[in-house]
Amino acid sequence: MPLIGVTSQTGRTGRVNVTPLWGVREPYRAALEAQGASVVVLPPQPGPQLEAVLARLDGLLLPGGADLDPRHFGEDPHPKLGQVDPLRDELELAAARWAAAHGLPTLGVCRGAQVGAVALGGSLYQDLESAGFTRIGHDQTAPAPALWHTVELEEDRWLAPLFGRRFRTNSYHHQAIRDPGPFRVLARAADGVVEAADLPDHPFFLLIQWHPELLPDHWGLFGLLVEAAAGRRASAAD
Repeated sequence: MPLIGVTSQTGRTGRVNVTPLWGVREPYRAALEAQGASVVVLPPQPGPQLEAVLARLDGLLLPGGADLDPRHFGEDPHPKLGQVDPLRDELELAAARWAAAHGLPTLGVCRGAQVGAVALGGSLYQDLESAGFTRIGHDQTAPAPALWHTVELEEDRWLAPLFGRRFRTNSYHHQAIRDPGPFRVLARAADGVVEAADLPDHPFFLLIQWHPELLPDHWGLFGLLVEAAAGRRASAAD
């Protein structure tokens, strides 16, 4: 059974709300296990320890969450920048770079997609509305499992067998990929916002801007990660 590492996000617990708590939201675990994976949670840790853990994994999931600090792509904070988490940024950027360099199958979801792009030299729109993207509301008010806007493919790889060339997704974000760096854009929203991208010449490094973990009909995306991870595991056993 492929072992998928999921980078964690932080919360606070305790009587005075000061004790950090690192964990993973339930829909990610459910989606991965439904596709046949075992899940391990990755908290922040020193670089050598993180690399040792990553080397034992078959795949990596970079999940959604808070905004990425714009200093990682050379910008000062926009007035509408939300909460940032330096420890999580450090963890995920390092994990994404290691995965890219070592061929570790990786799926980035929402924030995770943005992390993947920035880790390899790309950049983000810190706030879509302020950047002029007003044709579509990307931070939907309807709760899951409501779908929000249409996505159209530019490349058939990975997504077309699951969804066809035009489909609807949910949308819970106000930041998005501006410069994808070395990633190839696979799909966009009607206003041009990047919705999916992959890393050419990598076994599987897929970035998805929406939240498929909230849509069981989209869990096939996690199946792609698990399938790639199983292939890596089988190759290592030969």
